[in-house]
Amino acid sequence: MRVGLDFGTTNTTAAIYDGAKVTLVPLDSVAANPNVLRTALFITPEGQQRIGRAAINAFTEGNVGREIVYERRYVGTVTNTYAGVGTITQAVEGLIDSNPPGRLFQSIKTMLRDPSYIRTNVFGQETTLEELIAKILRAIRREIERFTGEKISAITVGRPVHYASTPEGDALAIRRMREACELADLPNVSFMPEPVAAAHAFAASQRERRNIIVFDFGGGTLDVTVMAIDGAKRQVLATDGVPIGGDVLDSKIVTGALRQYFGDGARLGPRKLPLPATLMEHLDNWQNILEMHTPKMLDIIEEAVRTSDKPKELKALRSLVRENYGLVLYEHAEAAKRRLSSERQVEISMHVKDIDFDHLLPRFEFERLVGPEARAIGDCVDRTVRAAGLSHEQIDVVLRTGGSSRIPRFIKLLADRFTEDRLREQDPFTSVGAGLAVAAYEGLGETS
Repeated sequence: MRVGLDFGTTNTTAAIYDGAKVTLVPLDSVAANPNVLRTALFITPEGQQRIGRAAINAFTEGNVGREIVYERRYVGTVTNTYAGVGTITQAVEGLIDSNPPGRLFQSIKTMLRDPSYIRTNVFGQETTLEELIAKILRAIRREIERFTGEKISAITVGRPVHYASTPEGDALAIRRMREACELADLPNVSFMPEPVAAAHAFAASQRERRNIIVFDFGGGTLDVTVMAIDGAKRQVLATDGVPIGGDVLDSKIVTGALRQYFGDGARLGPRKLPLPATLMEHLDNWQNILEMHTPKMLDIIEEAVRTSDKPKELKALRSLVRENYGLVLYEHAEAAKRRLSSERQVEISMHVKDIDFDHLLPRFEFERLVGPEARAIGDCVDRTVRAAGLSHEQIDVVLRTGGSSRIPRFIKLLADRFTEDRLREQDPFTSVGAGLAVAAYEGLGETS
């Protein structure tokens, strides 16, 4: 059995193709749409694992609203050699969360391009990034084989056109993803750029010769591909991409519109010193908010609460960090982003502990916040068309896929370049997986 797997930053789908019909594999029985699995992993101190919506639910139930209590524990030994003294081995202690319910890993795919993210300590077990991804892949494989009743014989895995902005980052990410697949014992693995896969899904139903451009805007990356299709003949003319995805847009809402409610611009003490920049910098994603939960950072926040001219907002920051509301904040931002695709303005509200705000976010303000990203994406689209040796007028069909491709600002970006009548939407969450299934059936993909 040959399978297509779209292992995404935010969501994952899997599909099989029999030469006539694509069948999506239900990977997540807990999710509202069982065919779409949130790419999330939760590990308990006892080593139990959950993936998808169950992982997020377990983290939320165990962490949100919980104040961490630290205690000093032995964490290992360190050995140093000194001239004239000799070698000394000392025990090392650290302040450790005394009762953690587990750790949640999300957007893990984006870490593949980061050479500094090598391994992490998961309840005393040093675990590499590749091993974390392999844990998710193993669970996915079990779900696929349980659903089909067959063993996987080959699998085509989607990948971004560019994981990173440098060739070195790309090569590192591809190598790591391949190693994760090997650790998960996935057989006969090949890879295919995600927008190329989406084009294969579209081409399977076409009989006319057309030049198409695929605009694949997901949670972690924006990928663009130009292809010429003519029945069964499909030729990739150009591919490009930028490491901008829906996660970045969520961050723009938090850091551009909401951080005012957490002490941005506060001044400290009689000398009116600025708030330490690191506090606001850590709001750029929910994992970084979680990293602020250390005794040192909490002491800094407590001092700011006592001495600042914005104690209410800094109490909100203290609650955000101490009681683990970072993920909740980002889920509100993501929901607002989705609603702005159909509404002209939305209200973002949080009323928990010391966090108390209602923020009206108009669509035009969101579009202003993501302006730099929109310009970079527009440049990427134009660059890809030029690399294909075509003009915008020679593109017959523009395929939009990926959840972020529904955002009106980016639909307008495409309509301005290609005219609205040429735009087509594929299923934003499953079209890449479907295309990968077609590619797997036809034996397409990169094996090295």
